[in-house]
Amino acid sequence: MASDILFKKEGKTAYIILNRPKQKNAINLSMRQGLCDAWEEINNNPDICSVIITGGDQIFSAGQDLEELSEFRKKESIADMPLNRPETFGVNIKKPVIMAVSGYCLGVGFFLTIAAGDVRIAADTAKFGMPEITVGVPPAFGIPIVLSKHFPPAITWEIMMFGNIITAEDAYRCGFVNKVVPTEDLLSTAKEYADRINQFSPLMVKNIKDVLRFSTTPDQKALEYSDAVCLLGRNSEDYIEGPKAFIEKRKPVWKGR
Repeated sequence: MASDILFKKEGKTAYIILNRPKQKNAINLSMRQGLCDAWEEINNNPDICSVIITGGDQIFSAGQDLEELSEFRKKESIADMPLNRPETFGVNIKKPVIMAVSGYCLGVGFFLTIAAGDVRIAADTAKFGMPEITVGVPPAFGIPIVLSKHFPPAITWEIMMFGNIITAEDAYRCGFVNKVVPTEDLLSTAKEYADRINQFSPLMVKNIKDVLRFSTTPDQKALEYSDAVCLLGRNSEDYIEGPKAFIEKRKPVWKGR
């Protein structure tokens, strides 16, 4: 497994740790591959009954690695990033997943907590957001549709259209987060949830997860429409300009094409 993703098993619980602290756990190709490897191990290992995912005490994830994206767009202006699909972020994971989130949880890091997460424990330092609009990156994976399944319309609009950041308490009040705790209690609280899950019948837990996931899956036509609009954005000059301006620490010059 890639070193940018740490994987370990303790009892019946698997731990996935995002491990690029110097890059604020920005998700690159190595991490996407590590996640794919972890999902395969978890789904195929009958001794794993629950999963905890964390980025550590300081930050969960700053989102997509824009430096890698910028370099990739120079070479492959039309092609998508490798392993950049919903399955990479855990939409098909069969075991219950507990997210332990501290610090910033942005972009595809935020999407990871939605796509894979069933229970979300947030440190009081946690902040959630989708800043893609500020750097000209179109929201892939039907993120606007998926987000609207977890937040009220007004909050979804502010997150997507303005790139607003919401606090752990805001996320709790919206029903996205199960519990807010001090940072020092984050992992122990997540472990308490995992230990409870581990006591139950794995078959019953899987059945319940399947039903709940089915009932909250967005309409397929809405997802297809979102993907089509996202594709138009990825083929634009603004998609190249946004990440480039971010890396160069300047304001982007949008051309609207």
